[in-house]
Amino acid sequence: VTFKAFPLIDMMRWSTYLLLSLFPLSIFWSLRRFSFDPLTCAMGAILASLIGNDFQLLGGFGYKNYSFTEWGLYTQLWGMVLLPIALAFGFRTMRTNQGYFWATLLLSATVMSHLLYGYMAFLTLGFLSFVPESQVSLNKSLVLAIWNHWKRLAVLFVLVLSVTMYFLIPFVLDYEHFSPVQTLSPVALDSFGHQVILQTLVGGDLFDLGRFPSFSILVFAGIAICIFSFREVRYLVPLATFSIWLLLFFGRSTWGSVMDLLPLSQDVHMHRFIGGVHLGGIFLAAIALAVPWRWAVSRENTVYVVGALVLTLFILSPLYVERNIYLSDKAVVEGENQRALNAEQDDLNDIIKPLKELPPGRVYAGMPVPSPTPESGDRWG
Repeated sequence: VTFKAFPLIDMMRWSTYLLLSLFPLSIFWSLRRFSFDPLTCAMGAILASLIGNDFQLLGGFGYKNYSFTEWGLYTQLWGMVLLPIALAFGFRTMRTNQGYFWATLLLSATVMSHLLYGYMAFLTLGFLSFVPESQVSLNKSLVLAIWNHWKRLAVLFVLVLSVTMYFLIPFVLDYEHFSPVQTLSPVALDSFGHQVILQTLVGGDLFDLGRFPSFSILVFAGIAICIFSFREVRYLVPLATFSIWLLLFFGRSTWGSVMDLLPLSQDVHMHRFIGGVHLGGIFLAAIALAVPWRWAVSRENTVYVVGALVLTLFILSPLYVERNIYLSDKAVVEGENQRALNAEQDDLNDIIKPLKELPPGRVYAGMPVPSPTPESGDRWG
């Protein structure tokens, strides 16, 4: 698009920075589309970037996936930013039979950015179709409402399939040439099971690995508030999103062959379902953090607002301290890496020059092999 006006690596770095910066706006916008008040949406934006580093495996919303460690999850970052908005627009279309253009566009963009997150978007909408449109429909016409939701979701699915067909058809036809799933860790395919995940959730590591579990406390408070406020239908969306993905995150290790009922379940990396848990957790934590603010604002007294601000800073201070330490430590490591890279730049240029003279192709560096001494770390083949 830019006709090589900018180096590719610079475009990747800046777009990573911008996407991480825009993710809070994605959460804010999606919560507004789910009919939450501006205070709750603002709290969601504040919390969006504060999830701790991921528990054991990659796939969630922690910064570790996208910064410094080069895990190769750049496309997941696009999926992470698009997923909340795509869900919100898809949910609104499913309920009102309007807005098909934007819902199709955003869902298609999510699918094309990250296939698994697009898959998760449609699964989430499928489960959210059971959320009643009002308290009246909960009592009288729930079955009819669900049937209408499913019909509109089917239309959305066909539209998205049509838009992304240029990618999906070759993907299916050439699937045999992809790396076989047998080479992956069983945990990547089947997840950890309910015992490990529930212990991690209760212990705080699912949202607050290595720090005081402020975020986890807010998530549990949000669950309680949503259960208490279930008569307001909008509170069912965060609760359902979190609960669904927590159960699915248990994976085949818990549910066994029942997971085969999911489409393409044999090839899905179920440990990535942590992303759905994190999304639902952000929504729930936002609801909890907004409660003291809503109470303070309703009193129309500056003293109460200041009190809500102090309480918010007290709750979030462990998260900001941990984020600051993490980013500072990684900046030091990156500086050391850059100096080491500069020291070997001439040798690297000697390798790169003949590669550029060869016909176009991909270069495979090989897998890491053990080094002669533990101190020097692994070497690339």
